[in-house]
Amino acid sequence: MQRAIPLAVLALCSGFAATGAFAQEQGQGGGAEAAAAAFMDKLDTDKSGGISLDEATAPQKEQFQENDADGDGFITTEEASAAFAKQVPPEMMEAMKERGMPDPGQTFVKNLDTDGDGQVSLEEFEQPTEDSFAAMDTNGDGIADAAEAAAYFEQMQTEMQARMRQMQQQMQQQAPAQ
Repeated sequence: MQRAIPLAVLALCSGFAATGAFAQEQGQGGGAEAAAAAFMDKLDTDKSGGISLDEATAPQKEQFQENDADGDGFITTEEASAAFAKQVPPEMMEAMKERGMPDPGQTFVKNLDTDGDGQVSLEEFEQPTEDSFAAMDTNGDGIADAAEAAAYFEQMQTEMQARMRQMQQQMQQQAPAQ
């Protein structure tokens, strides 16, 4: 079963720089190659020309520690909600409530808690990054280079555009006739 990770979760899990770099560069019209360059620049800490899984997950380890307020090795719904509230303007939080959207902390735990214990471990937190990294590292050598990153971001862009078109079609079908 594929779990959809909503924007709220992506915002909370912003440690995976690929997503952030992709979104930033797409917003600026930079395309997949620019996103790949930003990804490489941010995560290739040893300047080897490629990103290892350790380099890809390093920012997440820091993000996890920040979000694990009590330091017990798990992020609870309450901790996730508090972390999200720090990153999002209060008016957006209020708008989410008014629209009946679920609490972002609940959504976060629901989407990442694969063992069903009601909290998110570091391993669960890193799993989406590990999955994305595996998809990016097409030759399986344990290093994602700029060409692999560009191809991955191009694929993400294509998939995102298809999802947006699908959502627009659904909204048009659901809109009341005037």
